[in-house]
Amino acid sequence: MAPLSRLCVGRKAALRPELWSRGLAPARRIMLVSEPKVWRLYGPQVSRAWRRAGWRLHSHLLPAGEAAKTWPAVSRLLRDMLRHGLGRDAALAALGGGTTLDAAGFAAAVYLRGIPWVSMPTTLLAQVDAGIGGKTALNLDEGKNLIGAFHQPLAVVCDTACLDSLPRRDLFSGLAEAIKLALVHDPSWLAALRRDWPRLRDGDPAALRRLVRRAAAAKLAIVARDPRETRSVRERLNFGHTVGHALEAAAGFASLRHGEAVACGMRAALRLSQAYAGLPAATAADLDGWLRDIPVPRLELRPSAVLAHLRRDKKMRRGRPRFVLLNAAGRTTTSVDVPGLGIREAVRSILHELRRPRPQGAQS
Repeated sequence: MAPLSRLCVGRKAALRPELWSRGLAPARRIMLVSEPKVWRLYGPQVSRAWRRAGWRLHSHLLPAGEAAKTWPAVSRLLRDMLRHGLGRDAALAALGGGTTLDAAGFAAAVYLRGIPWVSMPTTLLAQVDAGIGGKTALNLDEGKNLIGAFHQPLAVVCDTACLDSLPRRDLFSGLAEAIKLALVHDPSWLAALRRDWPRLRDGDPAALRRLVRRAAAAKLAIVARDPRETRSVRERLNFGHTVGHALEAAAGFASLRHGEAVACGMRAALRLSQAYAGLPAATAADLDGWLRDIPVPRLELRPSAVLAHLRRDKKMRRGRPRFVLLNAAGRTTTSVDVPGLGIREAVRSILHELRRPRPQGAQS
């Protein structure tokens, strides 16, 4: 599978398909897939832009949130594509957040054994991470992203104007993924990210545009070297995701934003990194303090429920969970040898903090 070939970042980028849709589909037919709230905000404008560019357009709305990443929801989309007579010379464009992109990208991967698609992320999390790289997936009751395919989009279009009205929880969810990317990939960017943090957490548009440009370029560079995650190059992007995905699943895919769960998962991974990968205690404490700045709602989860989902993680090897651990900023290692006791203690510690009320005056 070829790596991603085109990236377009900028305000109103989604309204300029003539700039990045060349060679997308000979039939010039497109299925535009979104979800209700995003469609109300951007659907009519984006639809007009495709039609002005000479495309015959059909549209389909998936359910909001994780409900999109189910077989019934995707089956309805596939049948709608058949009903409109879309062939392998047509294409799909997905407009929305990470769940919409995951589900629509999976539909593009399996429809008629695969058709081209375009990722048009509208949330910060999707623009810095989830919308880039060709990972498409559905959930099962047993866990997150257990059905999926690698199917690279022809283009990723990050319209930063979509971030102007981003809810605060979604802003912080995206910032958590940006911290992860900088932490495992580029220590110099990590320092710049910390300097920009007050502006980023306030949603400053210029700071967010800088973040999206740098994050998208970094993610693309990693994906180009390891498109199907067969080497450790891309695997390091899973830092914080082993526990994070288990938290999401244990909470029923409803109580936590993905970035909130990853922030908690990174805090657990920092504890494990200090204990088993030589991460200095001062570094672990410093990074943990920064990640505590990501607001996370209170949760009442049993450690046993989280650990049960962790044991079904798709990255399991030899029956053991596979953790990306941090040796230092920009240096990671992957291990299946983290003791069970250490994992349980890290999970218990995070869950204990999630049960506490946030300090009075803390932002949310």
